[in-house]
Amino acid sequence: MQRVECYTYPAIFTYESGQEIAVTFPDLQCATSGVDDEDALLSAKELLECVLIGLKEDKEPIPEPTPLETIKTQSNEHVVSIEISMLSMETHPELHQRQSN
Repeated sequence: MQRVECYTYPAIFTYESGQEIAVTFPDLQCATSGVDDEDALLSAKELLECVLIGLKEDKEPIPEPTPLETIKTQSNEHVVSIEISMLSMETHPELHQRQSN
């Protein structure tokens, strides 16, 4: 039986004139960017999945997400809740193995 794990983390989208939208995950100390909101959201989801898979593979603890309402932002920022679902590594470890070349 497949088990799906769902994760939701806050991401801060930062807007600067003439630059890509910066996206940071304060709980995971990682960042990405996108040319527009749609691209930034897609990049954020991909990064969140990669980081969580890496933590699981390395048997590192998964940090608790900070509640959205407690995150302070600047006037050029807003907080977005990023949610991903992925198959459990316990039920399908072969889907999460890193390529070794």
